[in-house]
Amino acid sequence: MTNNHCGLSVVIPAYNEESSIAKTLERVLAVTNTLGLPCEVLLVNDGSKDNTKSVAEAFKDIRIISHPVNTGYGSAIKTGILCAKYEWIGIVDADLTYEIEKLPLLIEKMNDGFDMVVAARSNVFSHDMPFKRLMRRVLVALVKLIIAAKIEDPNSGFRIFNRSMAMAFFPFLCNTFSFTTSITLFALGDGYFVSYVPMTYAKRDGKSKVRHFRDSLRMAQLIMQGIAFFNPLKMYLILIGLLVMLIGLPSLLMLAYGHSTLSLLFLLIGISIWLLAGLGIHGDIVRISASGRLERESNLVANYLKSRDGDDK
Repeated sequence: MTNNHCGLSVVIPAYNEESSIAKTLERVLAVTNTLGLPCEVLLVNDGSKDNTKSVAEAFKDIRIISHPVNTGYGSAIKTGILCAKYEWIGIVDADLTYEIEKLPLLIEKMNDGFDMVVAARSNVFSHDMPFKRLMRRVLVALVKLIIAAKIEDPNSGFRIFNRSMAMAFFPFLCNTFSFTTSITLFALGDGYFVSYVPMTYAKRDGKSKVRHFRDSLRMAQLIMQGIAFFNPLKMYLILIGLLVMLIGLPSLLMLAYGHSTLSLLFLLIGISIWLLAGLGIHGDIVRISASGRLERESNLVANYLKSRDGDDK
């Protein structure tokens, strides 16, 4: 696939967005036509069961890629990245919540040399229900625990990033709504340059597709992987702290009340579980590191073969 640094591919993942997809495409096309650089708009129809695809087909200046079944928000974005023609990848949700007209502000930051520019939603908490607001604050706090960097909005769905950066982490980018958080974690954790542009967030059109319980579990797994990969010492310190609080202190209380056998059994089982968890985390670090090394070596071989073929010509 041809990779052109002087252009922008805007990827729009959509699942059952027939009520908002036309307006989204109109706004995206209107702003991309004013940018003064080559652009393409890719709609990834992620197995929609409504008329999302047929509505989008009325727009001749876009490319439509369809999944036969719904595979997830992140999976749809990853399909768009693989099909993109240009190095700069823009993503935006199809629910009319983002200020698409401010895309030029993200472009300006990319021209300054950033690897990713994120539209930071300054009023996102005002749209959340109390529980979701709490979970969002917990998410931001945990992400900051992993990465010692400025993080304003880790899971904003409106951003631009380099395709080459995304491909470096591609196997580990989440296929669900955690995609945006995962690419934020890996980008900051691996030392890429990330900037933020403050924007106002609007109330979404239609019903949210986020499955809060399932996606929260996936998010917790992702955060643990992020800590293990980028700061394994911190991961082990967290495990030790949890071991003391959840296993050590209860065992001491049991012992203090005369339940020595139960205390010893609880301690042995708890330590065994913690050891298995530590081994699992260590194996995850090895898996991610090995996969990244293999990918880098494959890219080096591919670049060498390409340059050799060019010399032969």
